This record gives sequence, C-alpha cells and structure tokens, in this order.
Amino acid sequence: MSPVLAGQQVDIYRAQALVKSQAEAERNAAARATFGELMVRVSGQRNALDNPVVRAAMPKAQNYLFGFSYKSSSEKLVEGSRSFTALALQLDYEPQAIAQLLRDAQLPLWPAQRPTLLVWLVFKDQRGLHLVPEVIDLQAIHGFAAFRGLPLVFPKLDVEDSISLSADDLWALDQQKIKAASARYNADAILIGRYTPSAMGPIPAAIVVDPLAVGEFDSSDVASSAASIASAAASSVDDGSLIPVPVEPAQGPWQGDWVLLHGDVQDAFADETPEVKGLFNNAIDRVADYFANQYAIIPTNQGPQQIVLRIGNITSFAAFKQVQAYLEELALVQRMEVVTVNAEGVVVRLTTEADARLLTSTLALGRRLMPVQSAAVDSALTPSAPTQIAALPEGIDAEAMADLERAMESEQMSGTPAADDVNATTSTTAVLTHAGTLQDPLIYVWQK
Repeated sequence: MSPVLAGQQVDIYRAQALVKSQAEAERNAAARATFGELMVRVSGQRNALDNPVVRAAMPKAQNYLFGFSYKSSSEKLVEGSRSFTALALQLDYEPQAIAQLLRDAQLPLWPAQRPTLLVWLVFKDQRGLHLVPEVIDLQAIHGFAAFRGLPLVFPKLDVEDSISLSADDLWALDQQKIKAASARYNADAILIGRYTPSAMGPIPAAIVVDPLAVGEFDSSDVASSAASIASAAASSVDDGSLIPVPVEPAQGPWQGDWVLLHGDVQDAFADETPEVKGLFNNAIDRVADYFANQYAIIPTNQGPQQIVLRIGNITSFAAFKQVQAYLEELALVQRMEVVTVNAEGVVVRLTTEADARLLTSTLALGRRLMPVQSAAVDSALTPSAPTQIAALPEGIDAEAMADLERAMESEQMSGTPAADDVNATTSTTAVLTHAGTLQDPLIYVWQK
C-alpha cells in the first residue's frame, strides 16, 4: 500500500428516505426516522441515540434541515391493504447546526474526510474457496458502510489481481502478497475478510506480524507458513485465481475472521452470526469505531489549542491562498494566523479543537501537506500516520518571498498578528518543549 494516504470526502450530512407524498408531515416523519442514522454517522458513536440531548432533539429533527428534494422511485410502500409508489426523498442536514448539537451533547465529531478502506473477501464452502459475488453479499457490506459513512474500495478482480493474489493467498492471509496486490488501489487501509459456515470447521488463525520487531522475522518464513496453512486447511477452486464462482447458498451459522491493516496497526478479530450479513455489519462497525477513535474531534474542557506549522514549497501568493483555504476547511481548525514569511517557508498558527496528534492524522488523510522528518514531527505522529516523509524544502527565493509578503500586506489579513503579538507569544510559549510551538513548529511541505 502506498504510504501516502488519500482519504475521501463523504456526504455525511445527507440522508435518504422513501415517502408516500410531498406532504410536510411525511417529510417531518422521514427526518425523525433518519435523524438517528445521521447522528451515528456524524459522531462515529453507535450509542449516539442514548445521549439525552440527542433524544430530546429527535422530535424536532426537521429543524436541523437546510434543504430537501424529491425524485421518482420504482419502490413500493405498503400501508395496510394499500400499495403506494414511493417517492425518494433526499434530506440535507445543516452541518453547523449538527456540530453545535454534538457539542451540546458532548459527543465527538467525525469530520467528512474519511479514510478509504480496501476490502478483500473470500469464503469457503464444500466446493472450496470463492470470491464474493458482487451482486449478493457486497450489497450488504455497501449498505452497512454507507450507514457509518465509511468509503469502501473493492478490488477489480481482473487479470492483474489474479496474477498478484490467489484465493489461497487470501485464505492464508499472506500479508506480503495482499499488500503488494493492494498497492494499485492506494487506499488508506486494508480489510481482509474470511468467512465460512461454522459446520466447515475453524478458520486458520491469522498470521499477525509485529512491524516493530525488525530483524526478528523473515518475510519468506511468513509466506512459507501461509502456504502451509492454505495447503492443509483449504482446497482451492482450480488454480485459486480470483474468479467469482456462483455456488448454492450455504447454511449458517457463519463464522468470520477479519484483519484490519492501517499503517503499522494490525487488528485481528473474529465473529459468528446466524447470517452472512451479520458478519459484515459487525466488521464494519468494528472498523468504523476504530477510525472514529483515530480521527474524531472529541470535546474537552481544555478549550481551543494552538499549533504552529512551518510550511515549505509556497512559492507564490496563489499557492499560499490554496494552503489557507485547505487548512481553514478542516473541521478541527477554528482559525489560521500567519506568523511570518521567510526563506524557509510560511509559519502559521492554527487554533484548533484538537491536539497535534489528531492534526497530523488529519493532514495525513488530505495528502496535501507532507511532514518533514524531524524528531519533533516523529513524536507527534500517531502509529497510523504515513511513513513517507518529504525532503526539506528548498524554501522561497528572495524575489518570490518579497512578492508574497507584499501580496499578504496588501490584503491586510485580519488573522496576521503584529510583530509585538508574535514576540509576546514567543515569551509565553518558551517553556513548552512539545512539537507545534513557535520554537519547535511541525514542519510540512505543500504538495502542489
């Protein structure tokens, strides 16, 4: 997998419902019915509806809407003995109003920029190993992922995938081959799912390699062990290549075994449910909970925090405005102030609702700012942050720097502190030693 993460903007404030008519009462009822789904998706918390503030807001869910629209649908609604052709209603909730409700309820806000998840699925029945038919089980996992606001990517299962990875490799959890086959999709994380009827016996245990145990294992040993497990525990269909095979529906209960790969994090978990879709629902919930814990803005009593960045490769005023727009659009950034411009780059102070750990994780998803290797940056990065580090910027040449300073002065930016303000901030933060201060800024390079 590429260490440069992509992320994806998800429309977390939109909900869909089927209604009988365009009557206001129907629309308000649909808002109440979808409000719980919305709060779970935006907060990242499965138990969001247990919050008394959220429960109190639900009867007036229509007050949180800023727009709605209708379109025709082929679906039918049944009421008693009568059948109606349904209308598809799209409800758009107001982000600022929902964010305020979350603050009032002391619930997290999981911003709309979400990590993309590449999903490899393989199941075993009496006939051997098979891939998941797109039209059957994938519909279920797509629906659960949409409910939680988790963008999924599925392999193309084309010739390139077939050459890179076999069904045996997936069943044996050969991570070396799985990661190599996944690189083309440039997803932020990989989820490998193996499942089978419980009557087929246990699923081979996952081979989880400690990425920090350098020198303690040989990847060839892992591949050899994986091959042994595959040979002993699974019979492949033909050559095990990634070709979907239609089979008769197997009977439950079903057992599933999952491994989530996200940066240096490897999370293995197992489950058993009466139906296959229960496995998918539980797996998506587990992964969504993990990502919400990584990226959600959690309310605290500490108040806003200030984090200083030094950003290189800003060679024009237009480039600076791009950086400014990008940072100010981040949900956790309340304000951006320009401290200084010099040959090393632009120094900015961000007022945020989160700490440096969450900021670095969020910037990693955006792929626009690349961290520069330094001890300070290393200490601030989370285990799941990207491992690819940019080279030190060459800076801004004198002429470009002068043009940038003149442009910024002519704009008279309200967020740019005066020299006295900068000096005052320097004196009050001199005792701080963690990354993200004026003395020790987090260093990034703008990716044009």
